[in-house]
Amino acid sequence: MNTEATPHCAALGFDKNRIQQTLSLLGLDAPHEKVAASSLLPEIIPERVDEIINSCFAIMVDSDSFELIEKDIGTEPFRQEWKYRLQSFGKNFTTPGYFEERLALAAAFAHANIPLGALQLPSFLIQQALIASLSDKSDLNAHKNRVLLNIILNLTALDLYLSAEGYRLPELYELEEKLDTLRAEASRLQQKAWTDELTGTMSYRKLMESLEHHIKRAVRRGHERSPLCLIMSDLDFFKKINDTYGHMIGDLVLRHLAARIKSATRDFDMIGRFGGEEFVVIMADTDLELAKVIAERIRLGVMKTPFHIKKFNIHITISLGVAMLKPGESGESLLERADAAMYEAKRRGRNCVVTTKEM
Repeated sequence: MNTEATPHCAALGFDKNRIQQTLSLLGLDAPHEKVAASSLLPEIIPERVDEIINSCFAIMVDSDSFELIEKDIGTEPFRQEWKYRLQSFGKNFTTPGYFEERLALAAAFAHANIPLGALQLPSFLIQQALIASLSDKSDLNAHKNRVLLNIILNLTALDLYLSAEGYRLPELYELEEKLDTLRAEASRLQQKAWTDELTGTMSYRKLMESLEHHIKRAVRRGHERSPLCLIMSDLDFFKKINDTYGHMIGDLVLRHLAARIKSATRDFDMIGRFGGEEFVVIMADTDLELAKVIAERIRLGVMKTPFHIKKFNIHITISLGVAMLKPGESGESLLERADAAMYEAKRRGRNCVVTTKEM
């Protein structure tokens, strides 16, 4: 089914299977019903269609909702719509197009806040007119009369069902829009929770979740096949930077530092702010030797070029500790060993890389 041509059917789930189920429930799925609708109904739909429509409107004028129809839809467009409905009653009723037309009209009524009863009343009136026409057809035998009566009732039931379904479409669309808004807001809040606002790296919470995920992956794939390494880094003399230039400059230093770490690492490495001026890099499928090379690249990237922030050129160095996950080790233990290696780098004079293997 072409969902672009039948958007209302698609919105309510009227695919080929559901259309068939609906017809079956209403007794409209038998082949003889289709034949009767296409060949016998034209025999009883009068040539003077306008008279039937006018008689229906004469009854509807006294209803409370007719004023709304005049105001929001217009009497003549409404009259033409129901004239078309009478002329096409039962034609191609098994097709998505038949369903789509009726759903669309009901949706228009609902959108205009016209009561559902005002939409369904013409269906009842047309049903009465068609049944009355049966008695005027003396050439119809009892069998044909019975078949036509049955299909008129069933097709009217189909129209009433589709009008009720289509009437709730605007509410459904509104709910979908609200859900889309809520999903977007949830995604935004989740992204905010996962991202460190100052540096744009992963937040502490997301960092810990990612570490646990990668540990499970390393265990599942095997430590030799999928080694996992961690870099713990810490700016040297960051307190002095804050004291000398102020905390606003200090924040900008951290932002620039995060950018330099990103530029020195690989696309699939995960960088998170552990706290303060400490950053962690999670490196999947990376052994200790390669992790040290990457850590050294970070160190050089930070040290070689001063940080140009506002009017200041600030020379900065960084100390880094590197650890590789051991079989059976927890994330907490891995972090502690990387942290110990980083503090060993501080003890050795700062601005260097130390691995746990070198301690």
